Amino acid sequence: MPSIATPSRKLAIAALFLTAIIWSTGGIGFRLLETTNGLVISGYRSFFAALFYIIAFRALPKMESGPHFKVAIVAYSLVTTLFVVSNTLTTAANAIVLQYTAPIFACLFLFFIFKKPLPKYDVIATVIIFVGIGIFFLDSLTLQVSTAMTVGNTLAVASGAFFGLQAIVIGHARVPRNVFTFGNILNVLIALPFILMTPLLPLSDLIIIFFLGVFQIGLSYLLFSYAVPRVTPLELLLIPAMEPILNPVWVFLFDGQTPSFLAIFGGVIIIATIVFWSVYKERKRTDEHD
Repeated sequence: MPSIATPSRKLAIAALFLTAIIWSTGGIGFRLLETTNGLVISGYRSFFAALFYIIAFRALPKMESGPHFKVAIVAYSLVTTLFVVSNTLTTAANAIVLQYTAPIFACLFLFFIFKKPLPKYDVIATVIIFVGIGIFFLDSLTLQVSTAMTVGNTLAVASGAFFGLQAIVIGHARVPRNVFTFGNILNVLIALPFILMTPLLPLSDLIIIFFLGVFQIGLSYLLFSYAVPRVTPLELLLIPAMEPILNPVWVFLFDGQTPSFLAIFGGVIIIATIVFWSVYKERKRTDEHD
């Protein structure tokens, strides 16, 4: 992993920013769907994503040896499936905020399971960004108690935990995109019984889900896989943390909803923290290698 700001590392950071932009289109995509079955949506979306990878690289994915690769496949599958399902059971704001507990879980995993010391500035940035996301969605968050919402919130937290785990173990894969191809195939297998029991989706839904599969997770995870060997696990999570504040931009453009003052304030906190944290880390690396 590069220790200074090499050109490939700078491109990796740029790729993560672009990943966040692409991921953020999922919110408006889910809003436009008539279908409400999260597993069916996840299955179709992953089918298109896996097909995209196989056609684009003209090859089937290859399994790698070692436990990290297999854990990364399962983690990716659970991140994506649980997040889609949670969106159908709780509010979009709850699902997004709770999934972005991922950096906190990553810190816990790195420290307690992988026994890696964490710099204070990483921990501080993680906490501030999570607080910023909470402020951003404060107007939209709900503590309403219902069985469906409780399950949805729980699944969103679980998605965040597996997102944090994925960011740690994915770095051990020689070809990270193979993790995502296998993970999408696993999602299709998980969803297949529900797809077979459901009538064929309307054409409008299939077009939207095709976009979500090929663009929103297919292309985005190619960019993500480029960044994997060039940045740290926390950078894989914190830089794309811009995604939640971009979601309402698409909603504003396509649905006319204007963000509140709290949303703007929270967004400023998130962007400022990511920028200062990234600049500070690069300067620290440069100083250490001068």
